[in-house]
Amino acid sequence: MEELVVKGEVALKVADALTSTTTRILQLLSKEKLDISTTAKRLGMSEGYISEQARILEELGLIKVNYEKGKKGIRKICQLQVSKITFLIESD
Repeated sequence: MEELVVKGEVALKVADALTSTTTRILQLLSKEKLDISTTAKRLGMSEGYISEQARILEELGLIKVNYEKGKKGIRKICQLQVSKITFLIESD
């Protein structure tokens, strides 16, 4: 895993995305890869909500998403991409 250094507009987008829910998702993924269903169960939230949060985290490069065959269709597997996020105060 790598460090993500952000500043300016990107830093604002990452900061906005780091809610209590997304931070909890990142913490779970720091231990293991998880599918959306398992993540939702562990956090006591709906799969739809967790899937949307995962989409945001993926767009920002904080997680990587792969798709695998499951018992009932396709499973969305999430994996942490960064171990550290550094915010630079300077603008672009």
